[in-house]
Amino acid sequence: MTVLLLLIACSRAPVPATPPPASTAAAPSAPKSAWRTVDLSTFKAEYYAGKVPILVDVRTPKEYGEGHVPQAQSIPLDQLPVRMAELSSHKEGPIYLICESGGRSARASELLTAAGYSAVNIDGGTYAWREAGLPTEK
Repeated sequence: MTVLLLLIACSRAPVPATPPPASTAAAPSAPKSAWRTVDLSTFKAEYYAGKVPILVDVRTPKEYGEGHVPQAQSIPLDQLPVRMAELSSHKEGPIYLICESGGRSARASELLTAAGYSAVNIDGGTYAWREAGLPTEK
């Protein structure tokens, strides 16, 4: 038993008297969001300033037909994976994405970002657009 304790005690690495010097290499940065999310007021300002190269509405065809932001292109979320090639001319981005409130457009942002696109999710979506009294088209 004495031999066993002696072996355990001897197997421990010595503790340095002073801590090792800090590394001069830069620490890895925290991961950044894969896409940008904007609120309605930011989107509205960018939209009316002509800074929205493409706006994709990812709601269902029925929702889109009931009223959408002018110039929005309809690509329902469930069709986005097979229709992504339609957006290839906008690969350098950004591609603005809108749904009813921001959930589906966030999921679309994930899909596009994973495929190498630059995406902007519009928080509040078409609901916030209508509530602000902004125009829609059918």
